[in-house]
Amino acid sequence: MSLPIFNFTEIESTNDFARSLITEHKIFKGIVIADQQTKGRGRYGNKWNSPKGNLYFTIFFPILKTNLKKIQFLVQLQIRNILINYNIKNVSLKWPNDLYINNKKVCGILQESIVFNKFFLIIGIGINVKSSPKIKKYPTTYLNKETNKKINLRELIEKLKKCFVSSIIDKKYSLKKIAKDWNKYAFNKNKFIKFKINNKIYKGIFKGINNNGALILQHNNHKDYFTHGSLV
Repeated sequence: MSLPIFNFTEIESTNDFARSLITEHKIFKGIVIADQQTKGRGRYGNKWNSPKGNLYFTIFFPILKTNLKKIQFLVQLQIRNILINYNIKNVSLKWPNDLYINNKKVCGILQESIVFNKFFLIIGIGINVKSSPKIKKYPTTYLNKETNKKINLRELIEKLKKCFVSSIIDKKYSLKKIAKDWNKYAFNKNKFIKFKINNKIYKGIFKGINNNGALILQHNNHKDYFTHGSLV
């Protein structure tokens, strides 16, 4: 599959630009890459620090609504596969959209969908390559530090492109199989966590995700299932 590629030295947000390509320019699939973002964001509009030297990559394409949940976890798994090929160990997947190395955040994924005659998926990926921000809520790291070498950013981008074309877009996957694989690498699995949804805090043991992609939180002998929210 051939995808048009839009490269920028600087842009406000690769995801926002992808959205405008769909709705304003009738371009329905492609890749947006930027050296840096001035208004990068994560889930719930949280700011994503986007200095030069890290990876900012968005891919967008039409999708069946029934495949939205599958893609969310499949993307994490595929990025993990790319990272371990750099001989990085202890790469874990944090529900629902982050990757950690040795318990430190290295990658965030922002998945958004829009309806414009049909469903479109916009997947933004930010990977700390040259540097990582200092954040009070959780530790961070970057690839150059974890590998003790300078990662070739263009090579990493090519790996991502190849990954999406060969393993994600228009492929058929079982969510049950994806959940099984995802649970092998789940961050904080079988540990006590706090989970926030609609300003309410739930506490319990994180048991991974079920075959529908819902987070499983166990408290005593009771299990709760969540399809959205955030770990705190």
